[in-house]
Amino acid sequence: MIHSFSCKNFYSFGDEAKVDFIVNEKAPNDYGYFKSASGARLSKIEAVIGSNASGKTNLLKVLPFLKWLIGGSVNLKPTDPIPLQPFMFNGKNEKRTKLSVEFEVDGDIYTYEVSLNSKKIFSEELKVKNKTKEKVTSKRIFYREWDEVTKQYSFDDKSFGLPKGFESSLRTNASVMGTAFLLNNKISQKVMKFWDNVETNVDEAGWIGDRLFSDIYQQLFETLIFFSDNDLLKKEAEKILCRFDIGLDELEIKTQKKENDVTLRDVRAAHLFDGEKQYLDFRYESSGTKQLLTLLHAMLQALSKGGTVVLDELDVNLHPEMVLALIDLFIQPETNPKNAQILFSTHSHLLLSKLDKYQIVLVEKNEKGSSESWRLDEVSGIRADENYYSKYLAGAYGAVPKIK
Repeated sequence: MIHSFSCKNFYSFGDEAKVDFIVNEKAPNDYGYFKSASGARLSKIEAVIGSNASGKTNLLKVLPFLKWLIGGSVNLKPTDPIPLQPFMFNGKNEKRTKLSVEFEVDGDIYTYEVSLNSKKIFSEELKVKNKTKEKVTSKRIFYREWDEVTKQYSFDDKSFGLPKGFESSLRTNASVMGTAFLLNNKISQKVMKFWDNVETNVDEAGWIGDRLFSDIYQQLFETLIFFSDNDLLKKEAEKILCRFDIGLDELEIKTQKKENDVTLRDVRAAHLFDGEKQYLDFRYESSGTKQLLTLLHAMLQALSKGGTVVLDELDVNLHPEMVLALIDLFIQPETNPKNAQILFSTHSHLLLSKLDKYQIVLVEKNEKGSSESWRLDEVSGIRADENYYSKYLAGAYGAVPKIK
């Protein structure tokens, strides 16, 4: 599970911004929180709220980018750029982007930090903190730093168990862990498994559903292919669709496989009408139904594995009450027995009346055009029994549109 993450000089964030899932004992004692194997108290939910163009999506990009960097950057060609944008309003920005994340695997707390730009990883470090009955130990697993004089990395991997001469295979645009994973390194395999369980609808360009020139049905296509191969999760999705009373009874997905290629042959939705099933071509279902299905694609995977899901524009095409019901999937132990976490952005301000101050992250841009973020409990004087919804709309917390 995620403990926290931060970014600096990352897209619209000039200064450091941090999102924290860790809460103290003052947080409510309810199902919205849980205690991890390490003893840390964590929130299952963090909702990112702010006006349009405030930087919400950019804040959500941190975890998907780190997932790609850790596991996917090794697939770049040696001369490929790293898909990353710094904060642009300082003229020619040659500053490095800095990212960090603290996450827990089997009771061990890992801290990963990286400094980079679109051309090169300048420094990269992985540390682990182990907690036993006797004591808490912390050690560096690996560290590398670029030397501008020698034009090579200094490398420390005493606790990583890598073969001799490994550093000679390191590329400037590929992570140490991704490279070590190719050599079946055990620590890299453990860490990579964690990041494989991070699901998202965000990439370098933002929300996948927000495309001007690409195929807007690609995400839905991938969703339908996924459910055609995962009958158990398909049944769970159908249950939820029926619960939300949108008229669906089941989905009939027929695919055609030819060598390594899978295509959709026919997709129909069964509706109960006068006691009998009537089938409708899925293309005629509402935008809300299609959006809900693509969200469930990511959510159900995270819930089944105890992973983390990062979702931008959670409320697009969905009724506010439906959004509340989706969040409830992560709160209730019956639907979230493995304590999966969700980080999402929304304009559904009704959620403010359902969440705690430890679960609300506000984002806005300052006068310099740089995004800033803060968790609501960081604002002094905020009481646990406040009506966050009405006070937010009144502008008491900031992060509201300033329409002239």
